[in-house]
Amino acid sequence: MEKRPPSTKEYAMGLAVRAGNLLMNEFRSLAPEDIRLKSKRELVTKADIKVNKFLTSKIKKAFPTHSILSEEEGFKQKQKSEFLWVIDPLDGTTNYTMRMTFFSTTLALLQNGEPVIGIIYAPYTRELFVAEKDKGAQKNEQKMQVSEQTKLNDSFLTFAYSHQPNSLERAIRAYKHFEFETRSMRHFGSSSLELAFVAAGRVEGQIISPPVRLWDIAAGVLMVKEAGGKVTDFHGDERRIAFRGLVASNGKIHNQILKVLKDKKI
Repeated sequence: MEKRPPSTKEYAMGLAVRAGNLLMNEFRSLAPEDIRLKSKRELVTKADIKVNKFLTSKIKKAFPTHSILSEEEGFKQKQKSEFLWVIDPLDGTTNYTMRMTFFSTTLALLQNGEPVIGIIYAPYTRELFVAEKDKGAQKNEQKMQVSEQTKLNDSFLTFAYSHQPNSLERAIRAYKHFEFETRSMRHFGSSSLELAFVAAGRVEGQIISPPVRLWDIAAGVLMVKEAGGKVTDFHGDERRIAFRGLVASNGKIHNQILKVLKDKKI
C-alpha cells in the first residue's frame, strides 16, 4: 500500500495559492485572442492551459507514482496507483473572461476513490478553503462549519448544471421551484467555490443537475462533509452522484430539498 507523505496537504495548499497567483496575473491582462471555444458552449483561456500545466508538472515531480485527472487533459496514469489527483485549474472560466471575480482553482487527492484532501482557492478574495478527511475543514486557517439554518424557506441555495441540454432543463425546473421555496436561489458559475460556500455556512445548499463532473466537486464534497454537512444525489444516495445529480447542504434542510426534488419531479 502506498503512503502519502504527511506534508501532502501543505504542499497542495501551496500549489493552489501559486496557481491562483498565476490566474490573477493573467486575469489582469487577458485579451480576446487568449480566449477560445473548447466546445459549443465551453470556453477555455490561456490561463486554463498555463495553470493546468503548472499544476500537473508540479504534482508529477512531487508524486511520480500518483495518477492525475484534470479538466483540460483528462486522465493521466503512468502506473497503477491508489492515489488520484483531480484538478480544475480554473473553475469559473466564463466569469473569468467577463472579468467577474467569482472563480477558483481547485485540487483534490483521492485514495482508492475517496477524497482525502480538498483545496479550493479563490484568488481574488485570497480565501483558501481546505479539508482533510476526518480532520475537519478550514478557511484561511479558521475552522469552518455549515449553517445552523433548519428551515428551507429561510435558506439560500445555489445551483449549477453541465452544458448538456437536459441538464440545463432540470436546473431551470429546480430554479423555478426553489426560488419560491427558499429565501433565494442563485447561479454563480463556479461549482467548487459554491460548495466551499456551503461548507463555510454562507449558503445552506447547492444543487447540481446531472451529469456531475468529478473535477467540479471532488474537493468540495469532502469540504462540506468535514464542515458537518451532507452530500447525496437527488434521491438521497451518497454513491451515485455523478449520474443522478448532487445535493450538498448543511444537513438540516437536506430532506426538505430532496422532498421538493421528488414532489416536483426534477
